[in-house]
Amino acid sequence: MGFHLRKSIKLGKFFKINKTKKGYSITVGGKNLKFTLNDKKKLTASLPGTGISYDTNLGKKDSKK
Repeated sequence: MGFHLRKSIKLGKFFKINKTKKGYSITVGGKNLKFTLNDKKKLTASLPGTGISYDTNLGKKDSKK
């Protein structure tokens, strides 16, 4: 276990920017539906309070030869 510090900046009712030790993320949405995009080009859509979410990578897949 370690000590974690998260900084959040709310910009309006439905828009938030989070800064963590590992990077940034942007969250758009409210109580019914949320979309989160982080600096690793991963998009998460979730229904808060239900445990239902969907993750997808938006970046190109690396083709290794």
